[in-house]
Amino acid sequence: MRKLLIADCNEDYRAALVAALSSQYHVLCCKSGTEALTLLYQEHPDILVLDLMLPELDGLTLLERIAANGICPMVLAA
Repeated sequence: MRKLLIADCNEDYRAALVAALSSQYHVLCCKSGTEALTLLYQEHPDILVLDLMLPELDGLTLLERIAANGICPMVLAA
């Protein structure tokens, strides 16, 4: 099963996406940029749903860091 990481600080949004997508993906969730970075390095998800305004580490910086380390999931950013 493909892995999908939802990195968003809005708990209701994360819960709605998990409910909608968990039958088709192994869904991982986090609420900060630093948590997302850790999960990206550990889990190597296929898809990243990314809030660009994450606390602790913003989405653009997160994308720069993972790209520099060869991690390139499909990204849906908002």
